[in-house]
Amino acid sequence: MTFPSKIRRFLASHQRWLIVAILFFFSVANNFDRQTLSVLAPTLKEKLGFTSVEYSYILTAFLAAYTTGYVFCGRLIDRFGVKICMTVALCVWSLVSMAHAAAAGWVGLLVFRFMLGLVESFNSPGGIKALGEWTPSRERGLCVAIFNNGYVWGAIFAAPIVAFITHHLNWHLGFILPGLAGFALLAVWWKFYDSPERHRWISPAERAHILATRGGPSAAAGEKIPLVKIITHPVCVAFFFARFLTDPYAYFFNFWLPDYFTNARGFSLALIGLISWIPFLAGDIGGPGGGALSDWLIRRGINPLRARFTLLAAAACLMPLANVAVRTQSVWVAIAIIAVMFACQTCWMANQLSLLSESFPRSATATVISISAIGGSLGGIVATLLTGQAVQHYGYVPVFTAMSVLHLAALAAIGFVLFRKRGLARVPAPAM
Repeated sequence: MTFPSKIRRFLASHQRWLIVAILFFFSVANNFDRQTLSVLAPTLKEKLGFTSVEYSYILTAFLAAYTTGYVFCGRLIDRFGVKICMTVALCVWSLVSMAHAAAAGWVGLLVFRFMLGLVESFNSPGGIKALGEWTPSRERGLCVAIFNNGYVWGAIFAAPIVAFITHHLNWHLGFILPGLAGFALLAVWWKFYDSPERHRWISPAERAHILATRGGPSAAAGEKIPLVKIITHPVCVAFFFARFLTDPYAYFFNFWLPDYFTNARGFSLALIGLISWIPFLAGDIGGPGGGALSDWLIRRGINPLRARFTLLAAAACLMPLANVAVRTQSVWVAIAIIAVMFACQTCWMANQLSLLSESFPRSATATVISISAIGGSLGGIVATLLTGQAVQHYGYVPVFTAMSVLHLAALAAIGFVLFRKRGLARVPAPAM
């Protein structure tokens, strides 16, 4: 049997892995379009004449729109479904990404960045909701990690590809060509995605397996959980605070890492293209590794909450290495430590999202993810503004120093909710 035949035979009884793969490429496209500006930041600062302070304003506009999008995108996805909402979002963000090429100054970039943030906010709650519908609970940690690591691969691909396009052609095409690729993904998505209950090609055995094992609290058909019940739920509050503290890590790697390598380490654009993907590759290992390990612990009989929390704790305890990364004289030691930090961040995010998605009924999953993501976006806005001022006046040392303790504080908040009484606390579903 040929390899393509084996793939087709596998997918015939494992359609859920095709869905996971498509969602992975959604995240790749989402972060590639976002990362393009970061890779081009040194070039655009020179060509369009703006400083790190104006650059922080551009990033903050994106984050403000990202936060605004989370206010309504979760409810829209829960109401109209994943397929329709993700279709519209991908189409619009691809068009807006291409429009960046028309910017004549930092104000134009700010406007387009705001528009991009508004529609890119749909990807995370839409993807997590789709995985909650399609994946058994014992596979979900790995599946969420694969989906989340699409963001990492978007960054890995963006650095060399955008640098190559800019070096050999021009920076305008660095925005246009990735945007065009989004429409190819759109065609694949529309053809192959649907819920497991309505999917045309899923086998009856796989459908029954998914519906029986996807787990999580359930709401009665047609019933909606009031928004106030979700917002005031202890788990939702804890993860809102946790993401406020830890999501700025991802924004820093996406928005500021090329600038750090240029101004603090003296890298050229070509060298950034050759080296800056290394931390993102480490992140691509940390996410699936952490998700698969927590799934393995669950299969060994460990309580799912304890399994996810154990991986969160392991990741948080390595984050103080940031103090070494920014102070070492060795570029390679700094890159290696930053790679470890990013691996821990993706491990953290995979288990955090898995834990959160398993704590609420599927009818509210996108809303819950959106609310927690608002915390992450608000944290990103605050951190980005502070980073711009800190870098402009003091350099990157205070930035890395602050980053070293954020996950430990977030871990304490999550632990307080999960272990607030003797032993392991149960996380009840919100009352109707």
